[in-house]
Amino acid sequence: MFGLKTLLVKSRRLATALVCGVGLTAWGAAPITGAQTLWPGYFVDNIQTKAVAGTGAEAQDIAFRNARLAGLREVSARMVCAEGRDALRIPNDVALQEMVQSLELTDQKIIGNSYSGLINIAFDPSQVKTYLASQQAAFADGPAPTQLALPILRIDGGPAMAFDDNPWTALWSQGPNRAFLQSYDVAAGDEEDRVTFDPELPSSAATQVLLDKYGFMGALVVSAELTTGPEGQPMDLFVEAIRVGEGYGPNRVEVAMVADAEETLESLLSRAAEQVQLQTSAAYCDSSKQQVMPVFSINVVVIGTDVPTWLQVQDMLRAREEINVLSLVGQREGALDISVTFSGGLSQLQQVFGSVNYRLMAYTTQQVPQDAVQVFFFAQPNFQTLPQNVRILPMSDIQLAN
Repeated sequence: MFGLKTLLVKSRRLATALVCGVGLTAWGAAPITGAQTLWPGYFVDNIQTKAVAGTGAEAQDIAFRNARLAGLREVSARMVCAEGRDALRIPNDVALQEMVQSLELTDQKIIGNSYSGLINIAFDPSQVKTYLASQQAAFADGPAPTQLALPILRIDGGPAMAFDDNPWTALWSQGPNRAFLQSYDVAAGDEEDRVTFDPELPSSAATQVLLDKYGFMGALVVSAELTTGPEGQPMDLFVEAIRVGEGYGPNRVEVAMVADAEETLESLLSRAAEQVQLQTSAAYCDSSKQQVMPVFSINVVVIGTDVPTWLQVQDMLRAREEINVLSLVGQREGALDISVTFSGGLSQLQQVFGSVNYRLMAYTTQQVPQDAVQVFFFAQPNFQTLPQNVRILPMSDIQLAN
Protein backbone atom coordinates (compact mmCIF):
# COMPACT_ATOMS: atom_id res chain seq x y z
CA MET A 1 0.00 0.00 0.00
CA PHE A 2 1.23 3.53 -0.73
CA GLY A 3 -0.18 7.03 -0.86
CA LEU A 4 0.59 9.72 -3.41
CA LYS A 5 -0.15 13.44 -3.00
CA THR A 6 -0.66 15.87 -5.88
CA LEU A 7 0.45 13.68 -8.74
CA LEU A 8 -0.28 15.47 -12.04
CA VAL A 9 -1.30 13.26 -14.96
CA LYS A 10 -0.91 15.05 -18.30
CA SER A 11 -3.43 14.78 -21.08
CA ARG A 12 -2.24 12.99 -24.21
CA ARG A 13 -3.19 16.05 -26.25
CA LEU A 14 -1.44 18.68 -24.08
CA ALA A 15 2.22 19.53 -23.74
CA THR A 16 1.45 21.20 -20.41
CA ALA A 17 -1.33 20.27 -18.04
CA LEU A 18 -3.71 22.91 -16.72
CA VAL A 19 -4.21 22.25 -13.02
CA CYS A 20 -7.75 22.74 -11.77
CA GLY A 21 -8.12 25.10 -8.82
CA VAL A 22 -11.90 25.41 -8.41
CA GLY A 23 -13.81 23.33 -5.89
CA LEU A 24 -17.33 21.99 -6.10
CA THR A 25 -18.50 23.08 -2.71
CA ALA A 26 -21.65 25.15 -2.97
CA TRP A 27 -19.89 28.15 -1.43
CA GLY A 28 -16.39 29.49 -1.26
CA ALA A 29 -15.10 27.95 -4.48
CA ALA A 30 -11.40 28.66 -4.91
CA PRO A 31 -10.64 31.44 -7.39
CA ILE A 32 -9.21 30.81 -10.82
CA THR A 33 -5.53 31.74 -10.68
CA GLY A 34 -2.80 32.66 -13.09
CA ALA A 35 -3.68 32.58 -16.76
CA GLN A 36 -6.68 30.31 -16.36
CA THR A 37 -9.63 31.78 -18.20
CA LEU A 38 -11.97 28.80 -18.42
CA TRP A 39 -15.44 29.03 -16.99
CA PRO A 40 -15.28 27.13 -13.68
CA GLY A 41 -18.13 24.95 -14.87
CA TYR A 42 -15.59 22.92 -16.84
CA PHE A 43 -13.69 22.03 -13.65
CA VAL A 44 -14.76 19.15 -11.41
CA ASP A 45 -12.90 18.64 -8.14
CA ASN A 46 -12.74 15.91 -5.53
CA ILE A 47 -14.05 13.05 -7.65
CA GLN A 48 -13.87 9.92 -5.53
CA THR A 49 -13.28 6.83 -7.60
CA LYS A 50 -12.76 3.14 -6.76
CA ALA A 51 -12.28 -0.05 -8.75
CA VAL A 52 -11.23 -3.69 -8.40
CA ALA A 53 -9.62 -5.67 -11.26
CA GLY A 54 -7.02 -8.35 -11.97
CA THR A 55 -4.14 -6.10 -10.93
CA GLY A 56 -3.73 -2.75 -9.21
CA ALA A 57 -2.74 -1.11 -12.50
CA GLU A 58 -5.85 -2.43 -14.23
CA ALA A 59 -7.99 -1.23 -11.34
CA GLN A 60 -6.41 2.21 -11.66
CA ASP A 61 -7.25 2.40 -15.38
CA ILE A 62 -10.88 1.51 -14.66
CA ALA A 63 -11.07 3.97 -11.78
CA PHE A 64 -9.66 6.78 -13.94
CA ARG A 65 -12.24 6.07 -16.65
CA ASN A 66 -15.00 6.10 -14.06
CA ALA A 67 -13.72 9.45 -12.74
CA ARG A 68 -13.70 10.95 -16.24
CA LEU A 69 -17.25 9.76 -16.79
CA ALA A 70 -18.42 11.10 -13.41
CA GLY A 71 -16.81 14.45 -14.18
CA LEU A 72 -18.47 14.64 -17.60
CA ARG A 73 -21.85 13.90 -16.01
CA GLU A 74 -21.29 16.79 -13.59
CA VAL A 75 -20.35 19.23 -16.38
CA SER A 76 -23.30 18.05 -18.48
CA ALA A 77 -25.67 18.53 -15.54
CA ARG A 78 -24.59 22.16 -15.35
CA MET A 79 -25.02 22.86 -19.06
CA VAL A 80 -27.82 20.63 -20.33
CA CYS A 81 -31.49 21.37 -19.79
CA ALA A 82 -33.05 18.99 -17.28
CA GLU A 83 -35.38 17.36 -19.82
CA GLY A 84 -32.43 16.45 -22.07
CA ARG A 85 -30.05 14.89 -19.57
CA ASP A 86 -31.56 11.40 -19.71
CA ALA A 87 -31.01 11.34 -23.47
CA LEU A 88 -27.22 11.75 -23.21
CA ARG A 89 -25.29 8.70 -24.39
CA ILE A 90 -22.03 7.56 -22.79
CA PRO A 91 -19.10 8.41 -25.12
CA ASN A 92 -16.54 5.78 -26.06
CA ASP A 93 -13.24 5.67 -24.18
CA VAL A 94 -11.30 7.57 -26.86
CA ALA A 95 -13.85 10.42 -27.05
CA LEU A 96 -14.03 10.57 -23.26
CA GLN A 97 -10.26 10.85 -22.99
CA GLU A 98 -10.17 13.58 -25.63
CA MET A 99 -12.58 15.67 -23.55
CA VAL A 100 -10.15 15.75 -20.60
CA GLN A 101 -7.84 18.76 -20.70
CA SER A 102 -6.00 17.92 -17.51
CA LEU A 103 -6.26 15.53 -14.60
CA GLU A 104 -4.87 16.11 -11.11
CA LEU A 105 -4.58 13.19 -8.71
CA THR A 106 -4.54 14.46 -5.11
CA ASP A 107 -4.68 11.13 -3.28
CA GLN A 108 -4.68 7.43 -4.10
CA LYS A 109 -4.38 4.02 -2.48
CA ILE A 110 -3.59 0.70 -4.13
CA ILE A 111 -4.09 -2.46 -2.10
CA GLY A 112 -3.51 -5.62 -4.09
CA ASN A 113 -5.93 -5.51 -6.99
CA SER A 114 -8.07 -2.65 -5.64
CA TYR A 115 -7.65 1.05 -6.25
CA SER A 116 -9.16 4.24 -4.76
CA GLY A 117 -8.34 7.83 -5.58
CA LEU A 118 -9.35 11.46 -5.33
CA ILE A 119 -9.12 13.32 -8.64
CA ASN A 120 -9.64 16.84 -10.04
CA ILE A 121 -10.43 17.14 -13.76
CA ALA A 122 -10.53 20.10 -16.15
CA PHE A 123 -12.52 19.45 -19.33
CA ASP A 124 -11.85 20.92 -22.77
CA PRO A 125 -14.70 23.36 -23.63
CA SER A 126 -14.67 22.75 -27.39
CA GLN A 127 -14.66 18.98 -26.99
CA VAL A 128 -17.49 19.08 -24.43
CA LYS A 129 -19.60 21.31 -26.69
CA THR A 130 -18.98 19.01 -29.67
CA TYR A 131 -20.11 16.05 -27.59
CA LEU A 132 -23.26 17.79 -26.34
CA ALA A 133 -24.16 19.05 -29.82
CA SER A 134 -23.98 15.48 -31.13
CA GLN A 135 -26.53 14.37 -28.52
CA GLN A 136 -29.39 16.50 -29.90
CA ALA A 137 -29.97 17.88 -26.40
CA ALA A 138 -30.52 21.56 -25.67
CA PHE A 139 -27.63 23.01 -23.71
CA ALA A 140 -26.19 26.38 -22.73
CA ASP A 141 -23.22 27.37 -24.87
CA GLY A 142 -21.52 28.90 -21.84
CA PRO A 143 -22.25 30.87 -18.71
CA ALA A 144 -24.73 33.73 -18.75
CA PRO A 145 -23.43 37.28 -18.35
CA THR A 146 -22.90 38.09 -14.69
CA GLN A 147 -25.86 39.88 -13.15
CA LEU A 148 -26.15 42.36 -10.28
CA ALA A 149 -27.53 40.99 -7.02
CA LEU A 150 -29.17 43.27 -4.47
CA PRO A 151 -29.63 41.13 -1.33
CA ILE A 152 -32.04 42.41 1.31
CA LEU A 153 -32.49 40.74 4.69
CA ARG A 154 -35.23 41.32 7.26
CA ILE A 155 -35.12 39.43 10.58
CA ASP A 156 -38.34 38.87 12.55
CA GLY A 157 -40.06 41.77 10.83
CA GLY A 158 -37.30 44.21 11.75
CA PRO A 159 -35.73 46.85 9.50
CA ALA A 160 -34.57 45.80 6.04
CA MET A 161 -30.78 45.45 5.81
CA ALA A 162 -28.76 45.95 2.63
CA PHE A 163 -25.15 46.47 1.56
CA ASP A 164 -22.55 46.26 4.38
CA ASP A 165 -25.20 46.03 7.12
CA ASN A 166 -26.47 42.81 5.62
CA PRO A 167 -24.68 39.50 6.40
CA TRP A 168 -26.17 38.07 3.21
CA THR A 169 -24.29 40.55 1.00
CA ALA A 170 -20.93 38.92 1.65
CA LEU A 171 -22.28 35.53 0.57
CA TRP A 172 -23.62 36.87 -2.72
CA SER A 173 -20.39 38.72 -3.41
CA GLN A 174 -18.50 35.42 -3.58
CA GLY A 175 -20.85 33.37 -5.66
CA PRO A 176 -22.78 31.51 -4.61
CA ASN A 177 -20.79 29.31 -7.02
CA ARG A 178 -19.07 30.42 -10.20
CA ALA A 179 -19.58 26.96 -11.65
CA PHE A 180 -23.28 27.71 -12.11
CA LEU A 181 -24.47 29.08 -15.43
CA GLN A 182 -25.70 32.28 -13.82
CA SER A 183 -23.47 34.15 -11.37
CA TYR A 184 -23.87 37.44 -9.52
CA ASP A 185 -21.87 40.36 -8.20
CA VAL A 186 -23.05 42.92 -5.68
CA ALA A 187 -23.02 46.72 -5.63
CA ALA A 188 -20.22 48.50 -3.75
CA GLY A 189 -22.75 49.82 -1.25
CA ASP A 190 -21.19 53.27 -1.13
CA GLU A 191 -22.99 56.38 0.06
CA GLU A 192 -24.42 57.01 -3.41
CA ASP A 193 -25.87 53.49 -3.53
CA ARG A 194 -27.47 53.92 -0.12
CA VAL A 195 -29.15 57.14 -1.21
CA THR A 196 -30.35 55.58 -4.47
CA PHE A 197 -31.60 52.22 -3.22
CA ASP A 198 -33.91 52.01 -0.20
CA PRO A 199 -34.19 48.39 1.00
CA GLU A 200 -37.43 49.22 2.78
CA LEU A 201 -39.01 50.19 -0.55
CA PRO A 202 -36.95 48.50 -3.26
CA SER A 203 -37.96 49.81 -6.67
CA SER A 204 -37.22 48.90 -10.25
CA ALA A 205 -36.29 52.52 -10.98
CA ALA A 206 -33.63 52.59 -8.26
CA THR A 207 -32.36 49.19 -9.36
CA GLN A 208 -32.05 50.44 -12.93
CA VAL A 209 -29.90 53.34 -11.70
CA LEU A 210 -27.51 50.85 -10.10
CA LEU A 211 -27.53 48.73 -13.25
CA ASP A 212 -26.45 51.74 -15.29
CA LYS A 213 -23.85 52.74 -12.70
CA TYR A 214 -22.15 49.35 -12.59
CA GLY A 215 -22.67 48.37 -16.21
CA PHE A 216 -24.90 45.31 -15.78
CA MET A 217 -27.71 44.30 -18.14
CA GLY A 218 -29.88 42.73 -15.45
CA ALA A 219 -30.31 42.46 -11.71
CA LEU A 220 -31.95 40.28 -9.10
CA VAL A 221 -33.48 42.00 -6.06
CA VAL A 222 -33.34 39.19 -3.50
CA SER A 223 -35.49 39.89 -0.43
CA ALA A 224 -35.26 37.43 2.45
CA GLU A 225 -37.54 37.22 5.50
CA LEU A 226 -35.93 35.32 8.40
CA THR A 227 -37.80 34.00 11.44
CA THR A 228 -35.79 33.15 14.55
CA GLY A 229 -36.54 31.02 17.60
CA PRO A 230 -36.66 31.96 21.29
CA GLU A 231 -32.87 31.75 21.59
CA GLY A 232 -32.30 33.77 18.44
CA GLN A 233 -31.52 30.70 16.35
CA PRO A 234 -32.67 30.71 12.69
CA MET A 235 -35.94 28.85 12.19
CA ASP A 236 -37.14 29.42 8.64
CA LEU A 237 -36.43 31.64 5.65
CA PHE A 238 -38.55 32.88 2.76
CA VAL A 239 -36.85 34.45 -0.26
CA GLU A 240 -38.49 36.37 -3.08
CA ALA A 241 -36.23 37.27 -6.01
CA ILE A 242 -37.50 39.82 -8.55
CA ARG A 243 -35.75 40.41 -11.86
CA VAL A 244 -35.09 43.88 -13.25
CA GLY A 245 -33.63 44.60 -16.68
CA GLU A 246 -32.64 41.89 -19.13
CA GLY A 247 -32.62 38.38 -17.79
CA TYR A 248 -33.54 34.74 -18.24
CA GLY A 249 -36.53 32.75 -17.12
CA PRO A 250 -39.36 33.92 -14.87
CA ASN A 251 -39.64 37.43 -13.46
CA ARG A 252 -40.02 36.06 -9.97
CA VAL A 253 -38.29 33.22 -8.12
CA GLU A 254 -39.26 31.95 -4.66
CA VAL A 255 -37.39 29.81 -2.13
CA ALA A 256 -38.74 28.67 1.24
CA MET A 257 -36.45 26.80 3.64
CA VAL A 258 -36.54 25.45 7.19
CA ALA A 259 -33.33 25.53 9.21
CA ASP A 260 -31.76 22.24 10.19
CA ALA A 261 -31.10 21.50 13.84
CA GLU A 262 -28.34 23.78 15.17
CA GLU A 263 -27.86 25.31 11.70
CA THR A 264 -26.17 28.70 11.63
CA LEU A 265 -27.59 31.78 9.96
CA GLU A 266 -24.76 31.79 7.42
CA SER A 267 -25.46 28.18 6.48
CA LEU A 268 -29.19 28.79 6.02
CA LEU A 269 -28.60 31.91 3.93
CA SER A 270 -26.00 30.06 1.87
CA ARG A 271 -28.39 27.22 1.08
CA ALA A 272 -31.11 29.66 0.10
CA ALA A 273 -28.84 31.66 -2.21
CA GLU A 274 -27.64 28.45 -3.83
CA GLN A 275 -31.23 27.43 -4.52
CA VAL A 276 -31.97 30.80 -6.11
CA GLN A 277 -28.93 30.50 -8.35
CA LEU A 278 -29.79 26.93 -9.28
CA GLN A 279 -33.19 28.14 -10.49
CA THR A 280 -31.76 31.04 -12.46
CA SER A 281 -29.09 28.80 -14.00
CA ALA A 282 -31.74 26.29 -15.06
CA ALA A 283 -33.72 29.10 -16.69
CA TYR A 284 -30.66 30.20 -18.68
CA CYS A 285 -30.18 26.66 -19.98
CA ASP A 286 -33.07 26.91 -22.42
CA SER A 287 -31.76 30.23 -23.76
CA SER A 288 -35.12 31.93 -23.19
CA LYS A 289 -33.66 35.42 -22.81
CA GLN A 290 -36.30 38.07 -22.57
CA GLN A 291 -36.68 41.65 -21.47
CA VAL A 292 -38.00 41.42 -17.94
CA MET A 293 -41.12 43.50 -17.52
CA PRO A 294 -40.93 46.27 -14.88
CA VAL A 295 -42.87 45.83 -11.66
CA PHE A 296 -45.26 48.59 -10.50
CA SER A 297 -47.63 49.10 -7.61
CA ILE A 298 -50.87 51.13 -7.77
CA ASN A 299 -53.98 51.59 -5.65
CA VAL A 300 -57.33 50.94 -7.29
CA VAL A 301 -60.85 51.86 -6.13
CA VAL A 302 -63.33 49.10 -7.01
CA ILE A 303 -66.88 50.39 -7.38
CA GLY A 304 -70.18 48.61 -7.94
CA THR A 305 -69.06 45.40 -6.22
CA ASP A 306 -69.56 43.99 -2.75
CA VAL A 307 -66.84 42.23 -0.76
CA PRO A 308 -67.94 38.59 -1.37
CA THR A 309 -68.15 39.16 -5.11
CA TRP A 310 -64.80 40.91 -5.20
CA LEU A 311 -63.04 38.15 -3.24
CA GLN A 312 -64.05 35.65 -5.93
CA VAL A 313 -62.76 37.97 -8.65
CA GLN A 314 -59.60 38.58 -6.63
CA ASP A 315 -58.77 34.86 -6.60
CA MET A 316 -59.04 34.71 -10.38
CA LEU A 317 -56.85 37.77 -10.82
CA ARG A 318 -54.18 36.41 -8.49
CA ALA A 319 -53.86 33.36 -10.72
CA ARG A 320 -52.59 35.55 -13.56
CA GLU A 321 -48.81 35.60 -13.92
CA GLU A 322 -48.82 39.39 -14.40
CA ILE A 323 -50.16 39.87 -10.86
CA ASN A 324 -47.48 39.77 -8.15
CA VAL A 325 -49.57 40.99 -5.20
CA LEU A 326 -53.28 41.77 -4.97
CA SER A 327 -54.82 42.64 -1.62
CA LEU A 328 -57.96 44.23 -0.20
CA VAL A 329 -56.85 47.28 1.79
CA GLY A 330 -60.17 48.63 3.05
CA GLN A 331 -63.87 49.24 2.51
CA ARG A 332 -65.86 52.46 2.42
CA GLU A 333 -69.31 53.44 1.28
CA GLY A 334 -69.84 52.26 -2.27
CA ALA A 335 -66.20 51.32 -2.86
CA LEU A 336 -63.40 48.89 -2.03
CA ASP A 337 -59.76 49.95 -1.85
CA ILE A 338 -57.28 47.44 -3.24
CA SER A 339 -53.52 47.41 -3.78
CA VAL A 340 -52.05 45.86 -6.95
CA THR A 341 -48.42 45.03 -7.68
CA PHE A 342 -47.98 43.84 -11.26
CA SER A 343 -45.46 43.18 -14.02
CA GLY A 344 -45.70 44.97 -17.36
CA GLY A 345 -47.61 48.12 -18.20
CA LEU A 346 -51.05 49.58 -17.68
CA SER A 347 -52.33 48.24 -21.00
CA GLN A 348 -51.44 44.70 -19.91
CA LEU A 349 -53.13 45.31 -16.56
CA GLN A 350 -56.27 46.48 -18.36
CA GLN A 351 -56.30 43.20 -20.27
CA VAL A 352 -55.92 41.26 -17.04
CA PHE A 353 -58.95 42.99 -15.51
CA GLY A 354 -60.82 42.58 -18.79
CA SER A 355 -60.36 38.81 -18.57
CA VAL A 356 -62.73 38.82 -15.55
CA ASN A 357 -65.15 41.32 -17.18
CA TYR A 358 -63.93 44.34 -15.24
CA ARG A 359 -62.83 47.60 -16.80
CA LEU A 360 -59.78 49.31 -15.34
CA MET A 361 -59.69 53.07 -15.91
CA ALA A 362 -57.54 56.03 -14.94
CA TYR A 363 -59.09 59.32 -13.87
CA THR A 364 -58.37 62.70 -12.34
CA THR A 365 -60.56 65.04 -10.34
CA GLN A 366 -59.14 68.00 -12.28
CA GLN A 367 -61.66 68.96 -14.94
CA VAL A 368 -59.30 71.29 -16.80
CA PRO A 369 -56.48 69.61 -18.74
CA GLN A 370 -53.04 70.54 -17.44
CA ASP A 371 -49.49 69.37 -18.06
CA ALA A 372 -49.38 67.61 -14.68
CA VAL A 373 -52.41 65.99 -13.12
CA GLN A 374 -52.93 63.72 -10.15
CA VAL A 375 -53.91 60.29 -11.48
CA PHE A 376 -56.17 57.76 -9.75
CA PHE A 377 -57.43 54.33 -10.84
CA PHE A 378 -60.78 52.61 -10.52
CA ALA A 379 -62.26 49.30 -11.63
CA GLN A 380 -65.88 48.26 -12.09
CA PRO A 381 -67.92 45.56 -13.85
CA ASN A 382 -68.11 46.13 -17.61
CA PHE A 383 -71.92 46.34 -17.66
CA GLN A 384 -72.08 49.36 -15.35
CA THR A 385 -72.06 52.92 -16.63
CA LEU A 386 -68.98 55.08 -16.17
CA PRO A 387 -68.99 57.70 -13.41
CA GLN A 388 -69.79 61.22 -14.60
CA ASN A 389 -68.07 63.31 -11.94
CA VAL A 390 -64.46 62.64 -12.97
CA ARG A 391 -62.35 63.08 -16.09
CA ILE A 392 -61.28 59.74 -17.63
CA LEU A 393 -57.67 59.69 -18.83
CA PRO A 394 -56.23 57.64 -21.71
CA MET A 395 -54.01 54.91 -20.31
CA SER A 396 -51.51 55.49 -23.12
CA ASP A 397 -50.80 58.98 -21.75
CA ILE A 398 -49.82 57.72 -18.29
CA GLN A 399 -46.19 56.87 -17.47
CA LEU A 400 -45.74 54.95 -14.24
CA ALA A 401 -42.65 55.36 -12.07
CA ASN A 402 -41.68 52.98 -9.34
